[in-house]
Amino acid sequence: MLTLSPTAVEAVDSLLQSPDVPDDAGLRIDTAGDQFTIKIADEPVPGDQVIEEGGARVFVDSEAAPMLDNAELHARMEGNQVAFGLSSIPGENGSPDGA
Repeated sequence: MLTLSPTAVEAVDSLLQSPDVPDDAGLRIDTAGDQFTIKIADEPVPGDQVIEEGGARVFVDSEAAPMLDNAELHARMEGNQVAFGLSSIPGENGSPDGA
């Protein structure tokens, strides 16, 4: 399952606190060809994996979820905008797939 870094939790929570964002909204990660898209969504789509941590809600598309099983979402500020990125988390024995 995708995990969230502390900076990602803070960034997502901050984005979702905007007055024009519905209470049940979250950051949705979807696939677009061989890339991922990230956007604010009003609610999860049926089949989405929902990750809630520290006030942050992230919806992961059912097709993207298996690709993000050993990944961590992180965030950094670029000017006045948030840039999200993904990094691999090694498996328990240090290998990417945990085998």
